[in-house]
Amino acid sequence: MFGQDSKIKVAVLEERVKIHEEMVERVDAAIQTLSETNQNICKMLAVHDERLDQCIREDISIGEKVGKIEIKIEELFKFRWMAAGVIAFILLFVPVINNIVSSSINSFIHQGKNK
Repeated sequence: MFGQDSKIKVAVLEERVKIHEEMVERVDAAIQTLSETNQNICKMLAVHDERLDQCIREDISIGEKVGKIEIKIEELFKFRWMAAGVIAFILLFVPVINNIVSSSINSFIHQGKNK
């Protein structure tokens, strides 16, 4: 019924089927590896997104703290200039006032002695 030629054709077809089965197994393994890699990448992206969100929150917090420090520094500068103004006033006008008061006291004392 089957001739030698048919047996050869069947053997060749069986060999080709085996080769195709091996290729399908390799493709399945590759797909499985790609799927696992994709899951790992998704996990890493989720972790990186969380880290980015945390960094953004920290940047906002640091920005607020820097703003508060800038306000305090401005207040210190104002205080420094006010203190410098008071000291300058004291250094310039106290001797003048002291001279006026001393001369008034001296003239008062002289008037008291002359009477």
